[in-house]
Amino acid sequence: MKEPVKFGIILLVFCAVSAGLLAYVNSFTAPVIAEAEFQKAVDSYGEIFGEAADGFEELDESEFANIKEKYPNIEKIFVAKKGEDIVGYGINVESNGFGGAMTNALGFLIEGEKIAGFRNISNQETSGYGTRITTDEYYPSYEGKSAAGDLEISKDPQADNEVMWLTSATVSSKGVLEGANEAVAVFQELINE
Repeated sequence: MKEPVKFGIILLVFCAVSAGLLAYVNSFTAPVIAEAEFQKAVDSYGEIFGEAADGFEELDESEFANIKEKYPNIEKIFVAKKGEDIVGYGINVESNGFGGAMTNALGFLIEGEKIAGFRNISNQETSGYGTRITTDEYYPSYEGKSAAGDLEISKDPQADNEVMWLTSATVSSKGVLEGANEAVAVFQELINE
């Protein structure tokens, strides 16, 4: 009976030391990872807004907390500015595609209630199929579309509320659309407060 107790204590000590080391390493890497993710989002919004905006800052924490409570898939919201004027919002939203969770960045212009653009920040989609959401073939289908209401997918997007449906990547297309429509709803709340 003594032998199993001895091995149990050794295993418990080993697990405790391992957990402590992991927590210690995480305390150094977590801020670096968070900063890299923040910079990737800001760079994405720089591409999306182009010359329409020259600076981005995170939305006030209390305001973001209220939105996050209602829309749990929203990861971050950025205020897009040109000088001191607020020209739009950048919204990071998580949704599910074929490969699992993806994070997308959508930029919205207040003037005209239009989508400035779309970029994928991260995904686990199938290479060559679902990853087509990360290409210049797909990105333009969101540019200039109406942000006044829900978007729809279409194989031939012509209407102001239609975005591209990627053949062979239906689940990925629908996943992006689901997140985009949640971001549109948040944008409408922000401009109608």
